[in-house]
Amino acid sequence: MTKGIAIQTILMLLVGILVVGIIVYMVYRYFVGAPLGEQECRARAITWCTGCKNGGWIAGQGVIAGTDLETCANKWLPGITTDCSGADGWCAAFIPI
Repeated sequence: MTKGIAIQTILMLLVGILVVGIIVYMVYRYFVGAPLGEQECRARAITWCTGCKNGGWIAGQGVIAGTDLETCANKWLPGITTDCSGADGWCAAFIPI
């Protein structure tokens, strides 16, 4: 009977628990996540405005502002619209119109 098997089993169990903990943390951060900071919010606003501009400022032709963009824009960049129609005025602060 060797004692190395018991120690190896305990170490593998600890590694397994650590890996499961990391996976649970990553899933939690992905689905719950922290609110977007100002710089990340501005970056998403630029992406959204560019998509709307490329779609001709027509509702449904560009990209839809997600709830995370709407939430952070209400905090950091007030006045966001929910679709591309009429967003050219709001987007003028982020991209050349």
